[in-house]
Amino acid sequence: MTRSTLFLTGTTALALVAGAASAQDRQTITMWFWGASPEYREALDAALTQPFNESQDEYELVIEYRNTVDNDVRVSVMAGQGPDLVYTSGPSDVTPLARAGMLEPMEGYAEQYGWTDRLLEPVLNTCQQLDHLYCLPPSVMADGMFYNKAVLADLGYEVPTTVAELEEIMVAAMDAGMYGSVTGNSGWQPINENYSSIFMNQMVGPEAMYELLTGGGDWQSAEMTAAMEELDRWFKAGYLGGDDYFSLNFDSSLQLLSQGEAPFFFAPSFSYQWAVNYFSDETADNLGFTAFPNMNEDMPYPIYSIGSAFTYSINANSEVKDGAAMVLDMMFSPEFATEIARTWPGYWSIPLVEFPEDPEATGITAAYYDTMESITDAVGEGVFGFKVVSFFPPETKDVFISDLEAVWLDRMSIDDMLAAATRAFSREYERGLVPTVTEPSL
Repeated sequence: MTRSTLFLTGTTALALVAGAASAQDRQTITMWFWGASPEYREALDAALTQPFNESQDEYELVIEYRNTVDNDVRVSVMAGQGPDLVYTSGPSDVTPLARAGMLEPMEGYAEQYGWTDRLLEPVLNTCQQLDHLYCLPPSVMADGMFYNKAVLADLGYEVPTTVAELEEIMVAAMDAGMYGSVTGNSGWQPINENYSSIFMNQMVGPEAMYELLTGGGDWQSAEMTAAMEELDRWFKAGYLGGDDYFSLNFDSSLQLLSQGEAPFFFAPSFSYQWAVNYFSDETADNLGFTAFPNMNEDMPYPIYSIGSAFTYSINANSEVKDGAAMVLDMMFSPEFATEIARTWPGYWSIPLVEFPEDPEATGITAAYYDTMESITDAVGEGVFGFKVVSFFPPETKDVFISDLEAVWLDRMSIDDMLAAATRAFSREYERGLVPTVTEPSL
């Protein structure tokens, strides 16, 4: 070995040692997430983990995927442990953790990074609880109607804008041996809230819902009773997946929709993440999405009931709170929203005041951008309703999930269900468990 070779080898070794030491000097930021597919894990790694770790040399973001993330978070965080970045399946699941003092208030970080100016106020306010900002919602979603354009054409109909037209099409589809719509709650009972959200916001109306959520109004009003009676009628008429409601989920429903087995799929906009698996190539342009048809002529059309599919908070016991806030700031950027949508459209729909565009998007991803533009514009103009999963406190939310299902199965009356909602909301409102609600301007 020559002297120069020895010098180079020694220099390389020193560089490797220095690099290893530098990596070891970084503080780890832990983030838990549900058990996403390998493809989606790679997408999140490319859009968030790698860019964050390459952007600075102080922190190292590590994402851990857990199929039981909701239960794991609840148990670990309440015990004063858990990850630095805390996942929940919606703002109402944040409330018990915040009330127990296990989450870090983030209004200081919101001011530092300008989140209040960057994000849609009605969506961000779902995380404003117990006088603090305890989470951020990385996914604005809106209830609406996916439809198969080819099926509608074959049945001889156009996209319905009234509920009378919609019901006529569903009956025609069922007479032709199809589903009226495909949907179901297999594996995830909270799917029920999508339909209670739609019917309450369409029939009771967003303004009346705002009054209820701010401590006024009557949960047992004639309008609320009528909305739940109509939803019950729809379920029992077989419009919501028929006899297969409890065996279908979003994935299987979109597969059936793509195969021409139904004209409609009523679901939140984040369902684009499954649509990419079934609407592709020659069928990519068959999928449409729009607001649910008008059920009340006294209200404007379209109205989207909005919410967030999940949230992230900072663990109050984290030793890297500033680093965790840096991760959130990158997560809530136009760059992240664009990069993740290339593989995973729908789920990470960051509630940006100005949602980015991607002129290179095609097929389902291009349709997703059109949908996000429509939703963002409507929310920005104050025309929106309130999804149960995001705006209702925990006990009240459960009434419109579990008790609603009991009504469908004739195990509870609608009067008893709404009486339970009255009691639950009264308790939770008095305890300050209702998130800040932004008034719509219809």
